[in-house]
Amino acid sequence: MSEERPVDRVYRTLKEQITSRTLSPNESLIEQQIAQECGVSRATVKKAILMLEQDGLVVVEANKSARVRAFSKAEVHDFLEFRQELEGYIARMATPYFTEQDIADLERIIEEMRVFKEAGQLMEYSKNNQVFHNKIMEKCPNRLAVEITQTLKTRMRKYNTRTILVPGRADHSFAEHNAILEAIRNHSPEDAEKAMRYHIAQVQKEFEDNFELFM
Repeated sequence: MSEERPVDRVYRTLKEQITSRTLSPNESLIEQQIAQECGVSRATVKKAILMLEQDGLVVVEANKSARVRAFSKAEVHDFLEFRQELEGYIARMATPYFTEQDIADLERIIEEMRVFKEAGQLMEYSKNNQVFHNKIMEKCPNRLAVEITQTLKTRMRKYNTRTILVPGRADHSFAEHNAILEAIRNHSPEDAEKAMRYHIAQVQKEFEDNFELFM
């Protein structure tokens, strides 16, 4: 296995810091500071920042300074509307391909989500939430739809993972995921799409009602 290139290491590190909100929206990226922290040259940092700009995670200003991209309420709204369409479609397409073992895997994930919810470990709940959605995407035969969805979700991850912090959201989220699981368990593509679209619509409502919490 080949050793990871320095530029790829810096890119991966910064990407994780952005999507986890260690680096906040609109925060400046200081090349010299990053270079020192990562033990690389400023030229390497510049290349990594350009890669992040291509991902839509960073904005490079006219004077060549860079900052973490922040999304407006309208942009988040548009993303979630599109996500409804994509993930609803993916759920419908994936459902016929679920085996009994696959369903058992979803049931295990749901149980872990329940445990974390009841323990108040909401960020762990959110991580399992992502695993649940990824499991459905794994079964979808339309890989282009999955690729587009994953790219968009990565770009918006610093917002996606915070809806669970809205008071009362965890209980509703858990019920919505159970409805998706039930539709898949019943081998009903139409119900799976309907349940997934409803779930994303509720996420969108939380964003619109509590947008200041995500900034």
